[in-house]
Amino acid sequence: MKSTVTLIIYFTSFSISTHAQIDTTYLNTEDILEELIDETSEESDNSELFDRFEHFINYPIDINAADISELLQLPLLDITSANLIIDHRNKFGSFFSVQELYAIKDLPLEVVNKMLPFVTVSKKTIETITEKPVDTIPIPKLSYLRFNIRSRFINDLQTRRGFTEKRYIGSKLKNYNRILIRQGNNYQIGFLADKDPGETSFTDFTSFHLMIKDKKFINTIVLGDYLLEFGQGLALWSPYAITKSTDAIYPTHKNARGLRPYTSSTEANFLRGGAASIHINKFLFTSFYSQNNFDANIENESGFITSRPVDGFHRTESELLRKNSTEEIIFGGVIEYQPISLLNVGILGYNVNLSRQLLPSSMFGLSGNNFNYFSFFYDAIYKNIKFFGEFAYDMTSVASLNGLQFSVTRDFSFITAIRNYPRNYSNYLGSGFGERAGATSNEIGFYTGFRWRIPLGLLNVYYDQFKFPYRTFTNVFSSEGDEILTELVSKPFKDTETKIRFKYENKDVSQTINDLRQVTKRLRQSLRIEIAHHPARSIRLRSRVEYNYFRINENNLKENGLLVFQDIRFNSLRDLVLYCRIIFFNTDSFNSAVYEYENDLTGVMTNLPMYGEGLRWYFIARYKVIKSLTISLKYSETYKPKEIFLSSGNNLIPNNLDNRISFQIDMNF
Repeated sequence: MKSTVTLIIYFTSFSISTHAQIDTTYLNTEDILEELIDETSEESDNSELFDRFEHFINYPIDINAADISELLQLPLLDITSANLIIDHRNKFGSFFSVQELYAIKDLPLEVVNKMLPFVTVSKKTIETITEKPVDTIPIPKLSYLRFNIRSRFINDLQTRRGFTEKRYIGSKLKNYNRILIRQGNNYQIGFLADKDPGETSFTDFTSFHLMIKDKKFINTIVLGDYLLEFGQGLALWSPYAITKSTDAIYPTHKNARGLRPYTSSTEANFLRGGAASIHINKFLFTSFYSQNNFDANIENESGFITSRPVDGFHRTESELLRKNSTEEIIFGGVIEYQPISLLNVGILGYNVNLSRQLLPSSMFGLSGNNFNYFSFFYDAIYKNIKFFGEFAYDMTSVASLNGLQFSVTRDFSFITAIRNYPRNYSNYLGSGFGERAGATSNEIGFYTGFRWRIPLGLLNVYYDQFKFPYRTFTNVFSSEGDEILTELVSKPFKDTETKIRFKYENKDVSQTINDLRQVTKRLRQSLRIEIAHHPARSIRLRSRVEYNYFRINENNLKENGLLVFQDIRFNSLRDLVLYCRIIFFNTDSFNSAVYEYENDLTGVMTNLPMYGEGLRWYFIARYKVIKSLTISLKYSETYKPKEIFLSSGNNLIPNNLDNRISFQIDMNF
């Protein structure tokens, strides 16, 4: 009977959804990424964050086997939605297709649309539902091999000062190559090579990994380069972590992935060696060893480390001198206990040993060459409430983050979190949630946010109050601030979506006034209005107007910034996707810059500050030549008519035009 009901629901939901759905895996991923990082001020050409989502695309979660904690790893999925999926599965039996998600009562349509790229239904489940043996022809194991090859070329069409004056010793070309070979969901081999503009070698940075996954008691084994994520990131996390975003719920609570192979081109804060996670009853044991080198600036006389650049650039003689100048050895272990799917607790400990001594980078920075870290973390779910937190100890002080997420109804979710990172807690491998991305030190904060589906649409609101008890790099005294963001997403018509966003930030900054360095209040306010319209299923038109206001009362500084853009996205028959956007901007200075997240080649994220007066436009074409081959092209151009040069230092362009061309090949077979 369960099988009959499930099949009826499947075919009903399929008929409903096929008219409105196309193969939009990467389109959905791009939209989600924009929602999550649009509030950041970081530009990355190959962010580890995109690799996180691509991992879910390559290894989608089986909605027939996943428990609530696994479902909550999916982007933008809350407790209520996860419970609805599990309740439906318990009532009607296993899912026949992911399209059946559309038939779940009370599961919002936008949640399903965001989930689809990252979930699957296993073949074993389908065979169980039909309750009939399926005749199969044995296939050699080699035929299960899947290859993913990506090659990317980016070239600036203007020549920067570093090249004209021979300070950069390599060519202008930026090149990225990656190959992943997978056999089912159990084995993966990966190799990556990356060259930045100005570097001489096409293998300036290389990365390799071998992964074995889900074999008997083995959860994951990785040899080569890997990442570790546990707890809330206070003791150990990957190089990139989401901070505050327009989604008030998702970024606050980190969904740790444990042990994962490293597939990004970021050249810092990953591990190189070997690690293994094994299941024994309700325990998960993870042990790891890493022996890696990182870039460091060295003081000539003492040989001490004065700073750790993480940009990965090796273009000049001085940058080459710091390349891999310090050896880092890390070893440790993690024990996690999960007696039921609704509870997970764990302890972590590891040691870091450096071949050189670290000089304190600030009054309370790291010093020495040997460091030990321990932490306790937990996740617990009771009905529609999730408790989460971590306590981390560096042999000097304890950093902590604790919070709860409460899905009051299917339409209203609430989250709150308290963080306390002491001034003398320092850890460059941690990345806790906070005002300063990646700086898990010298911060106290209280965050509250909610997501509410109201008759007008989806409303996200958060309020964050923070304080830095002691001086920082930018402020010579203690400082504090608060921040409010509210966004309403509405659909006044079936094919039209509107967004209205307001952000307020008031924080202390250091300014020199009358030759005296002092702390003053800096106010930033921004208002964004955006309209997206689908005149046809294959076309999306989007218009945005954003206004920024910047003020410091003590020196009577007031600035304004304005950005307007219009773009179009066209996707036809799953084979061709076209983007085009034109942006007009006018700001008084960088203080009132407006950040503009834009589409790019797959695997590239671009979030640019638009400041001054000018025009930017770009065009992207992505064409699936055959099922296994996709080519992508992007041309972008920024023009500032009132400037005589752009950028500064070695990156200076001796005119007012900055344009580049990018090309990428993706092969999947």
